[in-house]
Amino acid sequence: MTPDQILHDIKEGTVAPFYFLYGLESFYRVEIVQALTHQLITADNRDFNLENFEARETSAGDWVGAAQTLSFMGGSKLLIVRNLHETTLEDSDQKTLLNYVADPAPDSCLVITADKVDRKRKLYKALTSHKGAVPCEAPQEAGLIPWLKRRARSLGYELQAEAARKMVERVGAKPGILAKELEKVITYAGKTKTVTGSMVGELVGEIKMENAFALTEALKEKKSEKALRLLRNQLDHGEDPVKILGLIAWQFRTLWEVKHYQAQKLGARKIAEQMGAKPFLVEKAMQYTKNFNRATLRNGIKSLFEADRELKTSGKDPQGILESLLLRLCSG
Repeated sequence: MTPDQILHDIKEGTVAPFYFLYGLESFYRVEIVQALTHQLITADNRDFNLENFEARETSAGDWVGAAQTLSFMGGSKLLIVRNLHETTLEDSDQKTLLNYVADPAPDSCLVITADKVDRKRKLYKALTSHKGAVPCEAPQEAGLIPWLKRRARSLGYELQAEAARKMVERVGAKPGILAKELEKVITYAGKTKTVTGSMVGELVGEIKMENAFALTEALKEKKSEKALRLLRNQLDHGEDPVKILGLIAWQFRTLWEVKHYQAQKLGARKIAEQMGAKPFLVEKAMQYTKNFNRATLRNGIKSLFEADRELKTSGKDPQGILESLLLRLCSG
């Protein structure tokens, strides 16, 4: 089932005893968990009926045991296990979890979240094939236009087709940012209850690329505080850490190549020919090569490789990895 279908069911009062929310689009996971919390948890029963677990710090026995324990206050319990991808369950824990998922407690709702999953592994193959599995991935941009219109309608507003198209063009396939931008234009629309293309043109900037390039510009200028602020802004809006790193790496490789050809006394047009790049990109890079010597760029590229490895294999906090990288790049 899709996130939208699950959200509709939850809001209609239909709650399943088990959900596996997996995929890189955290916005959908957050929305589903919030909807379940709103549906099942009250101020009176929160202390008894809501439990949160980090997968790497607890065991499947902890989650299943909590789910099978009757609520002291009555009603349904909500148990949220986050980041299953950050741990590897022992065979006994996998068996415990899969046995429970096959026959879950009717008065509990167990929610497990994960970013990336390997469907070749027995555990993930079983969980992703369960009827409570919900893939949380950003849809194609074309699919976001009707999604935005439905979301606006649910808030009591009409989002004109041109307005929806313009929002997606400017923001990209980022549901979390689109939802926040929609709230902004709806507030602006006020009592008119209609959001037009001109409103979007006034209020929604070219978020898709401008923040990413502003970050790389800050790095090339060695403005660490600005770079950190822009990084946190992108992460808060749901940007993929690996994509951020990829853009930074591309910029630094460009600086390295331009610096190399500058040492051969080549001008911008000749450098562009050698690199197979647009002349204006080379001219832009030449504005910043004076801020870096070749040793600094070499060390920077090495740091980028190390950060890429850490992001993909270490299980460390992505924000911490990227912040450390930015500080190294700016101090070089």
